[in-house]
Amino acid sequence: MKTTTRIFIYLLFIGSISCSEDFLETEDKTSLSENNYPQTLDDIEDLLNGVYGTQHINGLFGQNLFPKIIYCLDHTLDLSWQGTAGWIDMSRNNTPYSYDEMDLTWDKAWLGVQRSNTLLEGIQNYRDRFASEADASQLNQLEGQGYFLRAWFYFYLATLWNEDFIVNGSGGDALGVQLIEKTAENLDEAYSTRGTVRETWDFIIADLQAAASLLQGTVWSGAERYKASEWAAKGMLGKAYVYTESWESARTTLADVVNNSGKQLVSFDVYKQMFNGDFEYNSESLFEVQLKDATSGWGTDEYNTGSAMGMVMSPTYGIDRNASGWSNVFPHDKNIERFGFSLDIPASASDPAYIAQSATLRDTKAVDPRLYVSTLQPFLDSMIVSGNKEPISYYSGIPLGDFYGWSFKKYVNLKGSEYEVAVSNGNNIYTLRLADVYLLYAEALIETGDNAQGLEYINKVKRRAYNLPVNSTSAIDYASLTAQTSASDPVLQNDPLKYERWAELFGEGQWWADVRRWKIGQQEAAYYQRVRGGTIDWQDTDYAQPIPSAELIANPNMVQNEGYPSR
Repeated sequence: MKTTTRIFIYLLFIGSISCSEDFLETEDKTSLSENNYPQTLDDIEDLLNGVYGTQHINGLFGQNLFPKIIYCLDHTLDLSWQGTAGWIDMSRNNTPYSYDEMDLTWDKAWLGVQRSNTLLEGIQNYRDRFASEADASQLNQLEGQGYFLRAWFYFYLATLWNEDFIVNGSGGDALGVQLIEKTAENLDEAYSTRGTVRETWDFIIADLQAAASLLQGTVWSGAERYKASEWAAKGMLGKAYVYTESWESARTTLADVVNNSGKQLVSFDVYKQMFNGDFEYNSESLFEVQLKDATSGWGTDEYNTGSAMGMVMSPTYGIDRNASGWSNVFPHDKNIERFGFSLDIPASASDPAYIAQSATLRDTKAVDPRLYVSTLQPFLDSMIVSGNKEPISYYSGIPLGDFYGWSFKKYVNLKGSEYEVAVSNGNNIYTLRLADVYLLYAEALIETGDNAQGLEYINKVKRRAYNLPVNSTSAIDYASLTAQTSASDPVLQNDPLKYERWAELFGEGQWWADVRRWKIGQQEAAYYQRVRGGTIDWQDTDYAQPIPSAELIANPNMVQNEGYPSR
């Protein structure tokens, strides 16, 4: 009886306060909320680590971004594998509407934005509730990284899904992407609309300006070398200015990086090895996605420290043409020729006379040396497989005599176990380095009337590629901005700036943005002509990729890019 009475009284009490605002706001002290998390700087570091981890999730550098997205769009690759129609279509510049691989990149780039926003909100919450004066410097560093990383994810969203680039003052009013600077608290906020191209880039620029200011003077070392610095932010900011044709701002910002960052081009001996796990965080590096060999699982998520990108683009080796992974993709033959390699496709790649001719071209630098930094030639190059030295062989899955059959070299593990080569490659990925900055700076100098100085920075990059002193004139220098390059095609034959960006940054995911902003998609399609799955079919609407169908269904305010189904 007493128990029944107590229950009745308790229920009466609940009823009497059921409309009380204070009662409704009681919280579960054991759960995480903005009231109790983050409470320490270590909590914020945990949030930050989650944002960095998103960079190498599947859809981004865990696997997709280069070999399944960007390399297809700009024809860095051709396909050995012919079993995925969407992959072939994307390589023909016909990205299918609602293609899983492209949709995954969209999803994971936005996941990075969401996590960046959670980090930035967490920092503000900590400042408001828990911070002391002693925390100010570290909070600035954490916040600066948050702004940098949000801009980093937005770079990929903008260069893939913005409807246009700003060219000669036009294009800024076309559709950009959503501008999301805080986590949505209700459906109305979740149903975001697309900003314009100009607004998208202004959003990125503002984040990078904030990052550069907050990170001023910050120097990372040791285990923290992977973190974004002031110079990473300024380098990215200079690139954003170039991408928006803000030439004076680009010139000033990039000059600051060139003159004051303390960075310098590495020697050619370092350069030719730095994409394969050696010499990481060198004097040329401004920002790298940090990876580490791991054998605990596939490198396709943020919980594994490696990347499975090498699985897709792994080389073929040995007399029996063994694939060191799936060996799905290989460098498009037109790229081999564009570097200046002029030998015919051999009937047998192991022919001694052909190998001798190839070696002579390499040794005399008759071919741009960056071909051999970026790719592996059958029976002239080798790799270590499970402790054994094996020759690179004619690419697997392709009839002999039909294709050059070279393999990718950049970002491929050439000396690990088969597992590390294919499944969980630990080679860091450079997303910004000084050679890129030099060429962006050269472009800004030229666009602001200083052709001579612009040409000099183009030549600095070329000299390093030929193992010559960077700051001294040489016999291989371009004499003018229309001088002959190693390429023989109409697009790059007499344009040193464009050629140097293509050759120097080949396989680094930069060329597609250049193709877009220079509006050379049609000319590039005419040069590459076809992939193994068919003829390249270019339309100007192919510059912008399709908004995923799931996004269009979930968000009634979302508008599709031109040339794709609206729902």
